[in-house]
Amino acid sequence: MIWLFVPLVGLAVSVVSVFLGLGGGILLVPILPLLFGLDLHSSVATSVFTITFVVMENTYRFQQSKWVHWPVVVWMAPAAALASFSAARLSAHLNEEILLILLLIILGIIGLRTLVFSFFAPRYEPQKLSLSKRILLLLGGGVAGLTSGLIGIGSGVIQGPVMIFLKVVKPVQLTPTSNANMVFTTLFASFGFLWGSKVVSWNQFGLIRWDISLGIFTFASLFSHFLRPWQNHLPFRVKSLLLSLVLLALTIRVCFQLNLFS
Repeated sequence: MIWLFVPLVGLAVSVVSVFLGLGGGILLVPILPLLFGLDLHSSVATSVFTITFVVMENTYRFQQSKWVHWPVVVWMAPAAALASFSAARLSAHLNEEILLILLLIILGIIGLRTLVFSFFAPRYEPQKLSLSKRILLLLGGGVAGLTSGLIGIGSGVIQGPVMIFLKVVKPVQLTPTSNANMVFTTLFASFGFLWGSKVVSWNQFGLIRWDISLGIFTFASLFSHFLRPWQNHLPFRVKSLLLSLVLLALTIRVCFQLNLFS
């Protein structure tokens, strides 16, 4: 019966990936334990593995329309890949409370920063990719890789706001470029989780539940096919506002998981 929720999860992943530049991991990490009974470590690994395929397909489709700004990817991706692989190797050795606290801090900071930017930022105009901005992109990629490997977020939650703050992409390029960056973070994080893993059962390899990944990706791919042409129809400020509201809602959800309101 629980598998009836797979299409809805796939739809949610496709919406946040296509319209908000997130891989969907920001939804999967809290949802997988709730719907499928996975522990947090398995949820993180399964989320990253799932989002790898989602963002690879999105990037391929976006590139056909020439929307990916590759100079930004070149500066963010190497640090993101290295950090995500290392963090994935470390993640399995951290207890769930530490992972939830890290998730709470990152969601709260980025959510508030993006919300403020949505209302008070000046009119968005892309700027030249200077040396200082390239260094900040490199650092942002490293932080994004850490979040991907440690807490299963596809790193769009970090990379998107970094690109917004630095104003290095056109509004139409934000989501496609974020997806391209996430290919590297999620792919190398998946390598980290798979490294040295063994078959646990017919549907699980190490911490990764591949059957859940396949089901969610299948429906996410289907829905993304219809949603992708509309990704640049949302005003930039609306995307930024929606992203901040999603982050803040999930921050509250994690607070409940940590029993901070009891």
